[in-house]
Amino acid sequence: MSDRPVVLINSNRMKPAIAPLALDYVAGSLRRGGFEVRLIDLCFADDSSQALREGLAGVEPLLIGVTFRNTDDCYYPSCAFFVPELSELVRQIRSLTSAPVALGGCGFSVFPVEIVNICKSDFGIIGDGEEAFLRLARALSGNKDYHTLPGLVWRQADGRCVLNPPQPPAALDVSPDRGLLDNARYFREGGQGNVETKRGCPMSCIYCADPVAKGRQVRCRPPGQVAEEVESLLKQGVDVLHLCDGEFNIPHDHALAVCREMIRRGLGQRVRWYVYCSPHPFSDELAVAMKQAGCVGVNFGCDSGCDRMLAALGRSYRADAIRDAVQACQTAGITVMVDLLLGGPGEDEASVRETIEFARQLDPDRCGAATGVRLYPGTPLADTIRRQGPLSTNPNLRGCVEDNDSLLRPVFYFDRRLGDDPGSLVCDIIAGDERFFPPPRIRDATNYNYNDNRVLTDAIGRGMRGAYWDILRRLADAR
Repeated sequence: MSDRPVVLINSNRMKPAIAPLALDYVAGSLRRGGFEVRLIDLCFADDSSQALREGLAGVEPLLIGVTFRNTDDCYYPSCAFFVPELSELVRQIRSLTSAPVALGGCGFSVFPVEIVNICKSDFGIIGDGEEAFLRLARALSGNKDYHTLPGLVWRQADGRCVLNPPQPPAALDVSPDRGLLDNARYFREGGQGNVETKRGCPMSCIYCADPVAKGRQVRCRPPGQVAEEVESLLKQGVDVLHLCDGEFNIPHDHALAVCREMIRRGLGQRVRWYVYCSPHPFSDELAVAMKQAGCVGVNFGCDSGCDRMLAALGRSYRADAIRDAVQACQTAGITVMVDLLLGGPGEDEASVRETIEFARQLDPDRCGAATGVRLYPGTPLADTIRRQGPLSTNPNLRGCVEDNDSLLRPVFYFDRRLGDDPGSLVCDIIAGDERFFPPPRIRDATNYNYNDNRVLTDAIGRGMRGAYWDILRRLADAR
């Protein structure tokens, strides 16, 4: 085993601060494998270049891992793009050490070859990083061949990239220790902790990058391991969490088992947590168990209240399922957020009006009304768009449509039937209903985008905790 440490770097500097969960998980795997792990966390650094120099001073790493969570802020009209910052970070690392650099994270896993080529890193890890990163470290420490490692992106002598398909395990086994990060500081400055109970999504939504980044095979963690991780965070003073699953209730029985284990350990009285859920499958039994286990808020990313649009977006449920799921949470005493995604293929003013009226009837605590669908490679929507010809000639697209065939820079789909300013159309239909987070109008880019949101960071600094939509809700209700 090498006596040289593995250095893990958090490149994400977005505020409010979100703990880089993957680094805690990868560090746990490396430490169990016998490696020393050091962290350089740039999130809180006043001067990231200086923090990098200080973190690498006097160190000869075996391997440097850099997590890259978001390629952009996924929000129109800002289209904030973060890959150039990552490329500059890799350049600075190169100037300070000859250690090989491996990139990973959700954002990276959607565009692995493009990002490796731009950043000129030695390696990349697609999807689950715990086992893949450990195997790479072992290969490098023993001067063994790494070229066939599953999930590895590597560069040939001529500079071209090779992508080895990942082979995710059937079950997710992740160390619950959470000992690398300063989770208490992330809680103070980010307002919530984070835990993952599973990975992978088998759903067929036409636009979603989750199956691209995390795979379609669902890998569930043992409920006891999830509960142990919650207890580990509680010991660090973190008692408000957001579960990071794409859809907590898929599969339904695993979500129920996690809740029951948390109830058995008495965690429902010690922790508050928020979660993303699909409207189907969802049950009254699950809502009650979630509440007893400490759940205080659910975000249903249901997209639409129009059955025609739900079908067009590849959703497996219809409006009745949304209504039943929201009612189950309301009956159980759980705060409800409903997120809409307006402007996809087939959207028109009639379907928007139907959706907004449906949301009003649901009477959730809050409803997000985002416009524009981000295009990602490997999704059915992106495949359809590419068959229609060049991005620059497609009247339904906005954003970076020139010289961007990979879709790395943000491109958004807005059905042209919504006109030149879809945000204004949706705002006019919402008509000031304070339950809605409206989309931005072209003339007014105020929004509930979480990237560098001063309202949120100030509220968290004053001691507010919870999901960001719920903090914004409570701030508005207190006015």
